[in-house]
Amino acid sequence: MAKQPKSTLWIILHSMAIVAVLCSLLTGLRISTLTKPSIGNIEELLPQGQIHDIHFFVAIVTSAILLCYLFYKVTIKLKSTNSSSEPNKTSISYHRVVTRIGSFFLTLMILSGWILFIGSDNASIFRQAHFYSAFAILLYIFFHAGVYLITYGLKTSGYLLPNTRSGYRTSIFTYLSAGCVTLLLWIIVTNNSYHDLTIEKIRPETFINIDGIPKESAWSSATPLKIHTDGGANFIDGSSTVNLRALHNQQEIFFHITWEDPTESLKHLPLKKVDSGWEIQQQGFQNFNETRHYEDKFAILLSNSCDFGASGTSHLGRKPSAQLPANWHGKGYHYSSSDEIHDLWHWKAVRTNKMHLADDNYVGKPDIVRPGARRYTAGYLQDGKESGAYLMNWEWYSSKNVTPKRLPKSPSSLTPYQNEDTKSDWTISWFDYQPYTAEDDNYPINTIMPSVLYTSNRFEGDRADVRAYAVWQDGQWSMEMVRKLNTGSALDVVIKDGICLWVSAFDHSQIAHTRHALPVKIKLADQ
Repeated sequence: MAKQPKSTLWIILHSMAIVAVLCSLLTGLRISTLTKPSIGNIEELLPQGQIHDIHFFVAIVTSAILLCYLFYKVTIKLKSTNSSSEPNKTSISYHRVVTRIGSFFLTLMILSGWILFIGSDNASIFRQAHFYSAFAILLYIFFHAGVYLITYGLKTSGYLLPNTRSGYRTSIFTYLSAGCVTLLLWIIVTNNSYHDLTIEKIRPETFINIDGIPKESAWSSATPLKIHTDGGANFIDGSSTVNLRALHNQQEIFFHITWEDPTESLKHLPLKKVDSGWEIQQQGFQNFNETRHYEDKFAILLSNSCDFGASGTSHLGRKPSAQLPANWHGKGYHYSSSDEIHDLWHWKAVRTNKMHLADDNYVGKPDIVRPGARRYTAGYLQDGKESGAYLMNWEWYSSKNVTPKRLPKSPSSLTPYQNEDTKSDWTISWFDYQPYTAEDDNYPINTIMPSVLYTSNRFEGDRADVRAYAVWQDGQWSMEMVRKLNTGSALDVVIKDGICLWVSAFDHSQIAHTRHALPVKIKLADQ
């Protein structure tokens, strides 16, 4: 039998690593359900809620363990206790091979995780490396630690308790050192994990036309910030690089934002005439996860806090809170766990771009459950409006047949939409259409009709606080936005030094957007 080592720090580190890696794997799998729907088949086994905080903390613990282990290997040589028999060379060789393989995958998992945390142009590659190396570590635990447990049995547990006796047990200093390394890494990460964005000051009389094209000379003074986002549906490798510039004139803040999008998507759940009537063109809208017949979108979340997981508003899982109803798509909800309001600007290529607006929304405490409402959005809610709206052109939703609210007064107005590649305006005016009647429904099979009904030109009131317009060209959207630094609304975040923001791009998808871990911290230049 092999001699037992005098120092058992390796047992402690391995035991901590087992727990940390298992926690990392479970929380990582939950996060992966956002981009890998097949993992949802085991979602009952995965934790739910504010998973990002746990995952980041476990990543720091795992990194601390690796650093302690490397320090241990450099400074301490393992010695064997007295034994009457020679060491089992086969066993030693086996563990050396397994350990080297496991060390490689553990290092790969940690490094790829930190690269994803910081952001990278090759995020999709590192995400795959992170995902599969985590599973490799799970196998490593079985083939390495499992074998030790089988060899020594429950006697290994005796080495995990602190003791001052020399030889077999590790002193309390070992635990304090590991804890201090973890605490130090946590402080460094939480206090320095953000992108800086300086908002350059311009004169109040400087005019910037919100038309999506940054042709004004003032934009040349704004330093661009590149943000790597990934994890979205339909983008190339799920990634889109966002470039962000901003200006302020002490009253308003202006943003110019570009993001990669291979296609301009302007069809929003169009209606199609079939043998049995009309049906909504959809692929996943019945579960509020449409990824085909939808418009491009872009969102900005602003918050007074810079916590992980979009300021702590991201709660993952089908039922992340026992007090809330389960969501249809299994991905989770956005809501605030406190009374804090988080501002959310939601630009939509069809529904709001024609209004020259972004939908001014917010994320707050979970809303009440309203019986009869088809969709529950928890804390993702809209600011109030005084007038203006768009409606969907069907009476009651059905995944099969629907009855349109209105039909065109002139049937020829639908002609442009029959072309698959048309760039026509996919909104329709309430006043150019008339109430639906079966007698007027003489449209041929396969006729396509837009579904977004405009009842007025734009929103008015709080919901219209953010003006925005975007244009698409050569695989890229270019958008300009403007809002007052302080709108005076209780549902808006005052833009000032120290607030943080996150950005998300949608490529004809309803909720499957790109994301980034590090927030963007704002500083308003005063000169």
